[in-house]
Amino acid sequence: MAPAGPLPAELAMARLPAGRHGLSRSFVAHHQRLRIVAALLRVLPRHGYPATTIGHIAREAGVSRAAFYQQFEGKEECFLATYDLAASWFCESVEAAVAGEEDWRERIRVGAAEALRLLGGNPLIAHLTAVEVPQAGAAARERQQAMLGRFAAALRADHPGRPELPDDLADLLLGGVVALIARYVEDGRAERLPEATETLVEYLLIPYIGGEERALRWPEARRRRSRDG
Repeated sequence: MAPAGPLPAELAMARLPAGRHGLSRSFVAHHQRLRIVAALLRVLPRHGYPATTIGHIAREAGVSRAAFYQQFEGKEECFLATYDLAASWFCESVEAAVAGEEDWRERIRVGAAEALRLLGGNPLIAHLTAVEVPQAGAAARERQQAMLGRFAAALRADHPGRPELPDDLADLLLGGVVALIARYVEDGRAERLPEATETLVEYLLIPYIGGEERALRWPEARRRRSRDG
């Protein structure tokens, strides 16, 4: 599977040149904000959200504490801004990947593959979105639910559904997806997330199509598991 492309500039900012650079004040301020966002992404895996301090973030970004507070009121606002950028990048990428798929099953397969490709290629984003949110407060959890809702909407167009299933089944399934991603990240295996694509697709499809149809759709994978097991 092809590696994910680089993060957008908003999530991977380089430092401003040292000394006099002739850049406008507004450009410098915007650039500093993005550097702080990128710094938070790098700092979180080292300390975890509760133990991360403004000092950690500012030192990583190469800015003063005063410069940090010119951009954000505090750590939570910085986290939420970072999450919003990451969620937009992630959802827009998945939406683009599934845009040409008409069959809802194939849309789930393609969307899941793209999601795991992106997160496997960008472990800092995987860590932010799957590991740190539960520790970052109610607002962060609301952001996560919004991102998962947008992700689900991209996959479920023309989804037939099953009225006999619980109304909150989709939420439960997506919660399981996040737990799977978090487990890979915490085990230091984020780059191997694409290997879990088949498992994730089956997990998302089985409640709606059943095991028998699933076996018919992935006979080669079934034979491989039998051979390896």
